Amino acid sequence: MEALPNNWADIQPDLVYQTINGQLVSFGKEQIQLGVKYDSNNKHLKTIAKGQVPSRGNIGLVPSELEGYDWKTKVLGKGGDRRFHGKIIEGVLHFPGFTTEH
Repeated sequence: MEALPNNWADIQPDLVYQTINGQLVSFGKEQIQLGVKYDSNNKHLKTIAKGQVPSRGNIGLVPSELEGYDWKTKVLGKGGDRRFHGKIIEGVLHFPGFTTEH
């Protein structure tokens, strides 16, 4: 199992990566393109690597309010107006490429 890369350009579509805390994650091609376009500082990628956190005042993954999605990224400061949504499929948190603006 490969470790989650530190930047979007190094991620391969649909390959399963493992975060430091053991979470399995994968990304669709569209999600990688959105990451490259909107997350130049890799803040969202770092939140995915960090994993689940309490919703208030933290950077990390928080529950998604959207039907069909389990988790979303939460970043503060620059880049914090977007959320990348992911769903758990067979134990892997998959980010297909769906974003919302906060």
